[in-house]
Amino acid sequence: MKGSFIFQIRLLFLRANKLLWVKATYFALLAIITAIASIYLGEFVPFDIFQKIGPDTVDMILNILASSMLAVTTFSLTTVVSAYAAATSSVTPRATKLLMEDSTAQNALSTFIGSFIFSLIAIIFLNSGMYDQRGRVVLFVVTLGVIAVILVTLIRWIEHLSRLGRVGETSELVEGVTEKALLARARDPYLGANPLVDKELDIPENAVPVRSDEIGNIQYIDVEKLDHLSRDRDLDVYVVSLPGDFVSASSILVYVDKPVSHEALRQLAGAFVIGHERNFEQDPRFGLCVLAEIAARALSAAVNDYGTGIDMINRGVRLLTKYAQEERRADVKHERIWVPPVTVAQLFSDIFAPILRDEGGIMAIDIKLMKAFAALGKLDSEQFREEARKYSRQCYEHAAGTLLLDEDKKALRALMIE
Repeated sequence: MKGSFIFQIRLLFLRANKLLWVKATYFALLAIITAIASIYLGEFVPFDIFQKIGPDTVDMILNILASSMLAVTTFSLTTVVSAYAAATSSVTPRATKLLMEDSTAQNALSTFIGSFIFSLIAIIFLNSGMYDQRGRVVLFVVTLGVIAVILVTLIRWIEHLSRLGRVGETSELVEGVTEKALLARARDPYLGANPLVDKELDIPENAVPVRSDEIGNIQYIDVEKLDHLSRDRDLDVYVVSLPGDFVSASSILVYVDKPVSHEALRQLAGAFVIGHERNFEQDPRFGLCVLAEIAARALSAAVNDYGTGIDMINRGVRLLTKYAQEERRADVKHERIWVPPVTVAQLFSDIFAPILRDEGGIMAIDIKLMKAFAALGKLDSEQFREEARKYSRQCYEHAAGTLLLDEDKKALRALMIE
């Protein structure tokens, strides 16, 4: 199917560009092509220029480059692995994946590996006599360009290393990908399909369930493929499982309005990409869960880091405010598909429920939560006002059972949304 093919290609490139070895391969191929191209570009060099460059100049530079880049690459890899371990222990293991996909780190390591391979290939070609005098001039100019790229990359890399794996930097990465996913869902809340608001009322009684044939978390939904299937087989398709949901062999992915063949059931189930873990792209709730995990770890008795807990609450408020203020464009492109929305209640539960559960009656956190709910309750959305009022009451009731001083209870009561 056309939709499925385009989706699979897009998904392949999305995944490939996040892998370090793929970027390193790109740079390595570019390095090899550059070294080979220098052999044939010598004929464009003016005759008298090569006489000004010593015969051993390029050899010395390339030898220095090869030995230093190998050492720099080894050091950088060791530092990156240490940053992954630090993020796992001090932030949350779920955020480590973002560090592994960090473009600055991947570009730096790929540049170092590519430079090492370039110098290695160039040394081999030089010693085998493949470069004449003019070819050496081209190679010299190219080597200077490679050195300039290395210097710029090193400066950026050193600055980035000072922040890599830190709680604040990792939290910033989580907030960034969460904001992207949240705003994408806010702009297109039903993924281009019809709204499935009430499953009991909107789904026909005689609808046929399509169950998962895999066990894991839904990572992506190929809505284009569902659209093609619905038109080719004259079906109404009701999606009931969204990215982020854990499914097993008994879980229902979609309903269709009439019985279909086993092959059609297999194709419908194939529109769902299921993996061993959640990811951030189509799952806006996952990022909020990760921020809540960071807050829960910071507020634990072993860590006792109130500042990080407050920072996560601030980030949650910022994300939900942007989500509420984003312009909705619920254009229906897939007329025979129905998709449920991500509800405000789910978003509040993802970010605030774990913090309420784990903060243990810390007055500073209770006050910050109350102020956060007050800010969200002032947004121009009845759903936000309702959830903010609900969580504000829960926060007070939870804190009232743990706070010892009546003055603290009165101060918190004054902040509660009535």
